[in-house]
Parts: sequence; structure tokens; C-alpha cells
Amino acid sequence: MGRGIRIARVFGIDISIHPSWFIILLLIVWSLGTGTFPAIYDDWSTVQYWLVAVISALLLFASVLVHELAHSLVALRQGTPVKGITLFFLGGVASIEREATSPGREALMAGAGPLMSIVLGGSFLGLGWAITSPEVLQAIFLYLGLINLVVAAFNLLPGFPLDGGRLLRAAIWAIRGDFVTATRDATRVAAVIAVGLMVYGGYMALTGNLIGGLWLVFIGWIVIQSSQASYAQTLTQERLKQVPIRRVMARLRGWVAPAAGLDETEVELAELRARCLPVGSDPEHYDGLICRSDISGLDDGRSSGPSHTSLTAADVMVDREHMPTIAASDPASEAWQAMTDQKIDRLAVLDDGKLVGFIDRRRLSRYLELHPGGQRPAA
Repeated sequence: MGRGIRIARVFGIDISIHPSWFIILLLIVWSLGTGTFPAIYDDWSTVQYWLVAVISALLLFASVLVHELAHSLVALRQGTPVKGITLFFLGGVASIEREATSPGREALMAGAGPLMSIVLGGSFLGLGWAITSPEVLQAIFLYLGLINLVVAAFNLLPGFPLDGGRLLRAAIWAIRGDFVTATRDATRVAAVIAVGLMVYGGYMALTGNLIGGLWLVFIGWIVIQSSQASYAQTLTQERLKQVPIRRVMARLRGWVAPAAGLDETEVELAELRARCLPVGSDPEHYDGLICRSDISGLDDGRSSGPSHTSLTAADVMVDREHMPTIAASDPASEAWQAMTDQKIDRLAVLDDGKLVGFIDRRRLSRYLELHPGGQRPAA
């Protein structure tokens, strides 16, 4: 998913809206304003239909946000960082940086969202039954009550990575004692659930409910794709946990002087068959790291600024102070996780404070491809 538009920060968590959210918001408002509410309340004015539709749709997504905040706050309480929450066309998603460390923590984190939706649903229904006037306010409460219960029920389907699928994985994990096995089994169940959604969606489309049917088919496809990607990521992490970074990293093959021109640097990289080289003079006093991608990514045709030929390695390198590092003794899974979390493609590798090499995504992927049981890391 691409980046969203940041709109707020709640409990230290960035709240963003993906561009696709505006499309689904309009579709929900249109559906409520022209179908749902007119079918139930036939004596409202046109303005009332549209006003109630807009308010209901916005409060629906506010409820989805509260659902995701429940997941996020439990994760934070467990010490797991949360990068943010994004509202998009399928609802919302919390970007929780790491998997739970135990079945119990997994169950708490997964169950928090549906539980919150059930609480919201019950509360809104109670308000709807208690407040009978004005009718438009009652209509909003009753709609929000029902839709939150629907959200809870859907998320409790055992289709990993839906919340119900994560609860299923937690249960299998607790019984079998193995996280990878639990993820595999939850993924298999998710495939059955997804196929069921797609078959039923196809039936709906053929019997008159084209939009609803196609929507279920699409959701089923998303569940299959997401579950398989999550399982591949799990295999990757487990595989890399067994490998120290020093076994996978690219060792230093030479140095580049800070004043070296880019042409000279490119020649040095080619001659040493290296993708990256340190800029400096020794492992304890390097200035930064320069890679072929840093040079190839320059815009030679720019109209302002220094020309390609006037730039030096020091001008283009990633400065040492801004170069993320990792220890050579750490497991390779830590490198992959750090690159994913920080949205970077390489790390400097240190041993007793000295630069000994670097590690990047390509090297990790290549290692997994060349060794038995290897899996290409999921994007």
C-alpha cells in the first residue's frame, strides 16, 4: 500500500488516509443516501437522506479507526512499536512492526479489535433503542450499531491475516508450540475461507447482486494474497534467524578517497566487483558508504546544481552519521527487519566498532535463493 495523507496523531500513532479511502467513502455515502435510508425511512427530505448518509459514513470510518487503535494500544502495551494506522478502501490497517512473541500476546492483540467493535455495536444499538427522537439521530445510531457488529463478525472469520485468522494461529501455536507451523495451518484455513467467499460472491453476482458479489470475490482474493505473503514473510524471518550477518554480508574489498571523482569511484567499484565501498581510509575512521546505486541514481541532465563530473565520492556517499549499522554477530533476520522498518536498502556491519562490511536486501534475497529451504523475502 502506498503512503497515505497524515491527518492526526493519537497516542503517538500517526493516523493517515490512503487516496482510495475517498473513493469508498463516496460509494458508501451514495449507497446509504440513495438506497439504505430511503428504503427504511420514506418520509425524509432529500437533504436529510444525504446529510445522514455523510454523517453515518464518517462515523463508520471513525469506528474502524477505534477498532485499529484497540489493536495498536495493546501492541504498544506489549512493547511492540506501531508505525501508524491507515484508512483505505477495505477499512483500516495498523502497521505493527513485529509479530507477537507468544500465543497469548497474539490472541490479545488480535482479539482487541473485534472486541472493541462489539462494544461499539452494542453501545450504538442501545442508544438507538433508547433515543427515539429525532428519527434521523436514531437512524444513525442503529446503523452504526449494526455495521460495527458486522465489522466484528467479518474480522472474526478464521481467514488469516484477519483477526479471526490470527486468533486461530494463536490457538494452533499454543497447541503445537511452533510459530511457523501455526502460520502455515492458518494460511491453509484462510485459503478455504477465501475460496468460500469468492464462490458465494460469484453466486451473488449471477443472481442479481453484481456489486456485492464482485466485492466478496475481491475480498476473497485479497485474503488469499495477504495470507500467502504473510506466510512467506514468516518463512523468511525464521530462516534468517539461523544465519549470522557475518555469513551473509559483503566484506570490504577496498576504499575510496573522499576526494575521488565519481568516474574514478565507478572504476574502483567495477574493478573490485563491489556494489558498495567505504569512503575514507580505515575501518575505524570511515566517512560514509557509497554504492553503485547512489551514482546511477543521479540525474545527469539536471539544469541546476553541480555537474556529475564535478561531484566527489564525499558529495554522494551516505554519511557515516546517517548510515544505520548492525553488529556482525546479529542474526540476519534483524537486518531484514531493520531495513523493512526504516525503509532503507542497506546497513553498515560493525564488529567491535570497526566497519567490516555491509548488508543489503539483494544480498539477503540471493542467500535465501542459493541455500536449501530458502525463500525470497516478501515485499
